Amino acid sequence: MSYLATSHFLDDNEFVDKYLYSMRTGELDLSWMDAATKEVHCTSANERRGLTFRDLDVDGYGFSDLPEVVRENRCYAPRGAEIPDGVPDMQAGVNRSSDVWAYNVEGYVEEAMSRQWDATTDIAWTELQEAELPEEIGKAYAQLLTFLTEVEMIATDVPAKWMGQVNADFIEVKNFIALQAMDEARHAEVFRKRALSTGYGLMRASVQNEYNLKFLRDAETFSEASVTLHLQAEGNVLTLFRFSEYISPTDADKKMFRLVMQDEARHVGYGMQHLKWLIKHNPECRETLHAHLEEAENFLFGSIFANEVFEPFVILSGKGLKKENIDKGLVITGMFQMRQTEEYFERLDKCGLTDRRERSRLHEVYELTKQGLAAQGAI
Repeated sequence: MSYLATSHFLDDNEFVDKYLYSMRTGELDLSWMDAATKEVHCTSANERRGLTFRDLDVDGYGFSDLPEVVRENRCYAPRGAEIPDGVPDMQAGVNRSSDVWAYNVEGYVEEAMSRQWDATTDIAWTELQEAELPEEIGKAYAQLLTFLTEVEMIATDVPAKWMGQVNADFIEVKNFIALQAMDEARHAEVFRKRALSTGYGLMRASVQNEYNLKFLRDAETFSEASVTLHLQAEGNVLTLFRFSEYISPTDADKKMFRLVMQDEARHVGYGMQHLKWLIKHNPECRETLHAHLEEAENFLFGSIFANEVFEPFVILSGKGLKKENIDKGLVITGMFQMRQTEEYFERLDKCGLTDRRERSRLHEVYELTKQGLAAQGAI
């Protein structure tokens, strides 16, 4: 049957007549019962774990045999289904396995589903509403939460932007980035709720940070978006969450950061495993990645020096605005920024970009920070 006929059902008299005949007589076509697909009966390898994507990795339906370039499926037919002639071309823009796949992506999907939490009920909001914070701490914390809400909103938009571009044969990846968008939306929700429960509300957006977020959004390929979002931005935020738990004013705030941390660690894990896969299966991309990372580092690591980000962190880590508090806060913030940089390069090393450190101006900034802290006797 032609695409025209299926698109204009009521205009196709022959098709309408056949449909009405079936309705009157009960005589069905049933040709779909002879679909050219394999009969399978998948079962759970572990009853406690349930039926997972990995259990579905069987001949005819599995992900293990995916080719590098997916040419057959240009529609939303699920992998393994028969695709009849005449289906419309949905024009998926991402059709190469190496552009999206990651080691253990199916495991990340299962983990994301099993570790969902609720920003409305899993945080002790009554306890937080009763906590009174000194003005400088409360305002600094509200400013940090404003920044984090900005960050999590772009982290929602970027995977959502690419989800419709990924070929339907990469169903595990599509599921993962859909779940990531849901995670990030929940993070934006919980940080907004916390800001509005501090007594000070939201504070000021950062121009410098907004340019960084625009850069993340405008990545030209999925892999470029992934390496900047998952490894750089979310990697930095993961370190930030760890330090934020340390400087949090209440136990309920510490729990909030532990919850968002578990999600962020999963996103960073996917990004690392995707980069490993990409470098192994498409090694010629290395120089393109280095060029993209060079530009991204200017945006991403520059944003942490914005007043709206740097200063509240100094106040919170030093626990006040007195001179001794600021001095302490500057040391802790410098050590935090060093740790962010160290972990960034460590992740790239593990993914196979072991030469990124020596090629990056960011490493020069790291060394200058280290020298400054050493001169103060902090390290």
